[in-house]
Amino acid sequence: MTNRLDKGKHWFNEVYGEGKADGLIEMQTGLAQDLARFGIEFNFGDIYSRPGLTLAQRELLTIASLVTIGGLEPQLQGHTRGAIRVGCTPTEILETVIHTVQYSGFPKALNAIRVVTDQLIALGVEIPEALGPDED
Repeated sequence: MTNRLDKGKHWFNEVYGEGKADGLIEMQTGLAQDLARFGIEFNFGDIYSRPGLTLAQRELLTIASLVTIGGLEPQLQGHTRGAIRVGCTPTEILETVIHTVQYSGFPKALNAIRVVTDQLIALGVEIPEALGPDED
């Protein structure tokens, strides 16, 4: 095991839970395990391990990026779980998705908010009430 892989596994497990990095690799078959390892080494060993942002900030940025790209529902579910695990509040997560609507458009934001809300409910997290229309 390389130092880069060890560092990546450490940060991956910080976000997803102990042993999850090994689980990601083991769930793949043959050469596909190399791709999972590359992701852990690069994404978590090189990027998530950098100073300057907290894990919570990184997860909110990741959620925003996934919403903007669109079509990445499994990753959005996983990073919603990760965001809760590293201390993000449901409001922060949902507001991050709402914030993306101005850049990604309503279809992507609406699809994402459903995925995120469903994941929060599955985690047993209380969903904040709607703020409602502005009554100025």
